Amino acid sequence: MKSFNMNTKNTILGLTFTALFSGFVLVSSLLITTVSCTDVEGDGADSIWWEEVMLPDESSYRNPVWEPDLSNPSAFRGATQYFAFGDEKEWAPGLNYVVPVIRSSNLMTWSLSGEAFQSGKPTWAMGPLTSVSGIFAKTLGTYYLAYTIGDEGIGIAYSKTPQGPYTDYGKIIDPAGIGMTYCRHPYFIQAGLKFYMFFENSDGIYGTEMNVIKNAPPAPKGDVFKIAGTDFTGTYIFRKDAEEYYFFGTSGEGDAAGIKMAKASDIKGPYLDRDGNNILNGFGTELVAGNAAESFIAPSHVGGIFTDYEGAEWILYQATDTRIPTLTTGSERHPILLSRLDLDDQGWPVTVIQAEGGWHQPKFMVSE
Repeated sequence: MKSFNMNTKNTILGLTFTALFSGFVLVSSLLITTVSCTDVEGDGADSIWWEEVMLPDESSYRNPVWEPDLSNPSAFRGATQYFAFGDEKEWAPGLNYVVPVIRSSNLMTWSLSGEAFQSGKPTWAMGPLTSVSGIFAKTLGTYYLAYTIGDEGIGIAYSKTPQGPYTDYGKIIDPAGIGMTYCRHPYFIQAGLKFYMFFENSDGIYGTEMNVIKNAPPAPKGDVFKIAGTDFTGTYIFRKDAEEYYFFGTSGEGDAAGIKMAKASDIKGPYLDRDGNNILNGFGTELVAGNAAESFIAPSHVGGIFTDYEGAEWILYQATDTRIPTLTTGSERHPILLSRLDLDDQGWPVTVIQAEGGWHQPKFMVSE
């Protein structure tokens, strides 16, 4: 047995791994060579399972695709790989990450890449750095990372490489400057040649167009507009084409949380659910639900929507594993799940996705 010291981050950078957890049972048909260590606390954060795996079926993949944690994930595709970011979190005592960065070539197998802010986190406000949202602005050849620190506002950092390091522009949206008490859960998106920032306030989800110029701090442009009511948080908008926008948001609280969706022909809305209800008034079409029988509940915060080689859509999101709900630090533990979106001809879900672990088919097809 080969042991790995988790007291320093350097020992795990670049390793492809999945975290061990107690009670894990290998599929009998899995051919595997492992090097593992003991998980002392039982949350999977202080041990690694280094694997050389042949899948039991080449068309299968296994959920969670990442653990122990990537809270409030934000994922995008770079030039050749996928990258995902998460909130500042102490995964285990002494193992703190300021915006951890993970990478993957296929959305199904991830490895820890490092931290977005390698020279220290932004200092324009006190508190942990949370609610990150990353995008690649192809037209500008620049990667942007929006984030919040407490309720002080929204900041943006930039980099020429997807994994960073990111250089901070500072606070670019001050809640008081737009007549609000706070701005949480930013979502930054490029739609055509325009950029928009969406965020949560006490009375709903708002957006504003952004003026984004190469080598200059982005800034709000024009008035804010409202797209959803107080029933939603954790906004994610998927631009299907020039006149088809999908809204995804978390609805419900605690263990009862789930993911709902709505659609619009304009990024500013109105966003309507399957029954024609405007989500300014609540409602929404149920998309992902918890599955207590399979130990995964409270699916929330969509990290990304991706289209595979065959034209199918997939959704990346966080959930809670009831067998290991918290990290050893006491913080909520959020592994990441990947599910296929089966949509009908009108763009609505054929069935509600059940959040669950284990092996799944089909497999995300990156290429032929």
